[in-house]
Amino acid sequence: MIWNRNKSVKTKRADTKKQPTGFTMLLIPNSSDSAKTVEITYDRLLQLFTGAVATAVIVIGLIISMMVHNHKLKNSLEDAQRSVADLSENNARLENTVTELNDQVAADKEIFSKIEDTISRKEEEEAATAEEAAVPNEVPIKNAKAILVEDPYADSNGGATNGIVFATTKGAVVTATADGVVMHVDSDENNPFYTRGIVIDHGNGYITYYRLNGDVSTEEGMNVVANDVLAILTDDGYVAYEIKKDGEFIDPKTIIKN
Repeated sequence: MIWNRNKSVKTKRADTKKQPTGFTMLLIPNSSDSAKTVEITYDRLLQLFTGAVATAVIVIGLIISMMVHNHKLKNSLEDAQRSVADLSENNARLENTVTELNDQVAADKEIFSKIEDTISRKEEEEAATAEEAAVPNEVPIKNAKAILVEDPYADSNGGATNGIVFATTKGAVVTATADGVVMHVDSDENNPFYTRGIVIDHGNGYITYYRLNGDVSTEEGMNVVANDVLAILTDDGYVAYEIKKDGEFIDPKTIIKN
């Protein structure tokens, strides 16, 4: 005995053979007069239904997976678009900053150019002033009358003066006629015409020579400027004054200021 669908009714095994176990389908093709029958059992239907459900579940799962993936892709794309927008904005700000910096650099260059021009002009003026200050164009005697006289040494053993000679008085101050450096101070007590000699290098090819009788107040290597005291005459006498330009003696009267 086995149980059928109605569990309250018992049936014999032999009676189950008479119960339906499936379906029989009659197939009649359009192009044929013969008919075919196909038997489909409940088990087969159950298998087909189960397969259909499994397939549907798989398809639905794939669809859901694709939807989730597409959603993630959409979010990623939106994030990427926002990043691109942010980068574009940052790039625009950087370009503005670079433009401002370039403008500032151009302005600074103009300022620096003006400063360089000013410095260049200042250097040129200073060089011109220094060059002018190195020209020995001052009279070498102060605080006393200085009279140009004929060279008293022309026919003497001391040799002719390669410049000019001033006659002056005791106490006269002998001064530098331009800025320069004292190259040499000599002494010759036995010379009847002068006892002291001073040589100053003024640069730019100018060298001056002073011959006198008096007390020298400068030393070799000293820097002097125009009108610095070199010596003071101890008696009435002469001051011989010579100038060399580029190694050649020139007439001091051609550059001494009136």
